[in-house]
Amino acid sequence: MGVLGDLLRHPDEFVPLVKMALAAKKAAKLPTHPDLAFCYEILNNVSRSFAVVIQQLPNPLRDAICVFYLVLRGLDTVEDDMAIPNDIKLPALLSFHEKIYERGFTMDCGYDHYKRLMEHFGIVVNVFLGLDEQFQLVIADITKRMGAGMAEFIQREVHAVQSS
Repeated sequence: MGVLGDLLRHPDEFVPLVKMALAAKKAAKLPTHPDLAFCYEILNNVSRSFAVVIQQLPNPLRDAICVFYLVLRGLDTVEDDMAIPNDIKLPALLSFHEKIYERGFTMDCGYDHYKRLMEHFGIVVNVFLGLDEQFQLVIADITKRMGAGMAEFIQREVHAVQSS
């Protein structure tokens, strides 16, 4: 019976399912401002599940969390890109929190939607710089901490554990 059978066995899940479907449809609608439209479009591309939840938040929190997610997604894209040598990657991770204040900042890294995010990261920076200072400070602080943690982890030696 598939989906219908599941709904008949769990009728209490029907209303939340409809609400989620409507929320996903609403999430597909982009803001009219071009920079915000890019942020929400790329958010939908790099994280569908978070995108739906983020877009249910009230503004100005919604835009701040969207940018926050994209900044951390950008940081993670740098960390994940194995083509970036560590002598370039480590300083990039440690300074990423400063780069989010530099209009036009981009990086050539990642793949697919993540590459597009990084190629157009200056748009995310524009929206970041338009946020209230309280949001900027939190985003920069967490980005600094995460970048430092990622850099520290990369520098650790990997010790193989023999299986018994």
